[in-house]
Amino acid sequence: MVRKRGAYILYLEVQRPLALNIGALGHRQFPAGHYAYIGSACGGIDRRIARHRRLAVSGNGKPHWHIDYLLLDPEVRLEEEKPLSKSSECAISRAIASRQGVTVPVPGFGATDCRAGCEAHLYRMTDRAHRK
Repeated sequence: MVRKRGAYILYLEVQRPLALNIGALGHRQFPAGHYAYIGSACGGIDRRIARHRRLAVSGNGKPHWHIDYLLLDPEVRLEEEKPLSKSSECAISRAIASRQGVTVPVPGFGATDCRAGCEAHLYRMTDRAHRK
């Protein structure tokens, strides 16, 4: 079995404003709305997405990445997963960040190990129309 490496996007809906403890990032606020999270997986995109989906559906598990803290909250709904096997996590992040109406609710979220200088890898979008 060949494991596809690369990036992926998770589209989420935060159904009401949340205040969550996000590991080393500490206590953070998440306004209600639609979000895009960009991640990467060297050990296989499909396995990583399946793990995120399992956390979102079951509502239990041990958080490992920043996104896990959001996915475990019952007020957060995983709407769509989009694997991008031949894409760079940071290139996708920069492309989403450049769109009008996109904001960074939590600086550093998902990007604490980013070497490309991304402000974050989680973005709040004005609506679902930003999915492309």
